[in-house]
Amino acid sequence: MGITFNNQILPNSCQLIGYSWLINHFNLELPLRQLCCISQKRLAGQSIHKGQWLIYDAQLMVEDIAYSHLEFALKHEYIDLLILKRIFQQYPLQEISQSIDINPKRILSKKIWFLYEFLLNKRLPLKDLPVGKYDDLLDVKKYIISEKIIKSKRHKINNNLIGTAKLCPIIRKTEKLRHYLDSNLNKKISNVLGSVSNSLIKRAASFLLLSDSKASFEIEGERPAKNRIESWGKIINEAGKTILSINEIQRLHSILLGNSRFIKIGLREEEVFLGDRDRDNYPIPEFIGANSKDILELMNDWIELEQKLLEDEIDPILHATIIAFIFVYVHPLEDGNGRIHRYLIHHVLANRNFYPKGMIFPISTVILDNIKRYRDILVQHTSPLMKMINWEATENGNVKILNNTEDLYRYFDATSSCEFIFACVEKTIKETLPNELKYLNSFDKAYIEINEIIEMPENKLKSLITYILQNEHKLSKNKKEKYFDELTAHEIKTIEDIVVNNFL
Repeated sequence: MGITFNNQILPNSCQLIGYSWLINHFNLELPLRQLCCISQKRLAGQSIHKGQWLIYDAQLMVEDIAYSHLEFALKHEYIDLLILKRIFQQYPLQEISQSIDINPKRILSKKIWFLYEFLLNKRLPLKDLPVGKYDDLLDVKKYIISEKIIKSKRHKINNNLIGTAKLCPIIRKTEKLRHYLDSNLNKKISNVLGSVSNSLIKRAASFLLLSDSKASFEIEGERPAKNRIESWGKIINEAGKTILSINEIQRLHSILLGNSRFIKIGLREEEVFLGDRDRDNYPIPEFIGANSKDILELMNDWIELEQKLLEDEIDPILHATIIAFIFVYVHPLEDGNGRIHRYLIHHVLANRNFYPKGMIFPISTVILDNIKRYRDILVQHTSPLMKMINWEATENGNVKILNNTEDLYRYFDATSSCEFIFACVEKTIKETLPNELKYLNSFDKAYIEINEIIEMPENKLKSLITYILQNEHKLSKNKKEKYFDELTAHEIKTIEDIVVNNFL
């Protein structure tokens, strides 16, 4: 039987390389999302995919020591700060210092040196580099970077990470994200709204707001009373007006849950998990939120990151995605994390003036239409982390975390999340918003035409049009007998024709 790594059999004539080799060498339990190995033979290209493996050509073979594999990972694989931090924690300080000191001016040596001290907040016994050239930490062709570079004088490195040492997402510059970033969605909003009256825009905003509030509850499998939907809609309408803080999260939480007797308002003091329980109330978690003892520190770091993203003026949609998804992964509340997570997308987009004042994008409505993809993205991130969380069941059917899990919530790849939210925003601009405006415009025209030939109270006429639209452009016999028995067959046919003509 072949050699296995991460429950996958190593391809024939191959050996581990890069992160895979380092994880195996240091005996680490880590969620490696791309398994890499190197062939002992030449390939047709530099690398090929085979099942779960990315196989590199033999020409890229490196010396079988930790530092060489670390250099390989930084040069050929995508940067993974969680894995790097765990490797550095196991890497003997003297050994890594000596390897860097052989040629500290080499780009890869400078990057390894910087990342070690950045992630561990520990200084290696090395002298600062003399005056010389600064090199970018992240390749601008491969990653979304911060435009406000922080120069590390000691390492002669341009720190262009979009996050901080405490909380740092990575976003790969995929073809999809390149397309979205170049598509100027901001301008497309103006084009959609440019030829529409302000009164119609306000009405569309009102309908979309209610739709978004309702959808956000439906995503969680809830069917709340109308007053709760409307109450949460009012909060969404105020998004972006108040600076994010722990007090603001607590305020939103209290409004969302109302007078709940069974849930603590604000940051939780117990563990939380998503999943099920068996018949004995034993937890079957699919995801476990951050340890409650780490919540306050993580949320303070989250607020610090929010301020950095504001100052850096990163793209608003990327900004919104980062802030919202970190929140839902930390899961700082006992309940309501998902709805506030989606509210945060509204908050950032409104605060960054991505759309006109008074207009709210129905992000939750579009997410609900793509619920499988949304859940897949969440699970793709959280499922591998579960292998790193040691837990036991408590007497009350909850979980108790037994190991240090703080870093699992500090570093993550946000690429798929960003692609998804961009797609949701694009769909809103190209389909949802124009369709709503078209619907309202058609409704108004039908109303005016019908009102010119038949006098009827405003609300009754609007209900008549709605009933016809709900029943494939025909007034049902039941609705006619119940509400419109005064209308003749000829009048009904005329009204139906008007509705059809305006909604074609």
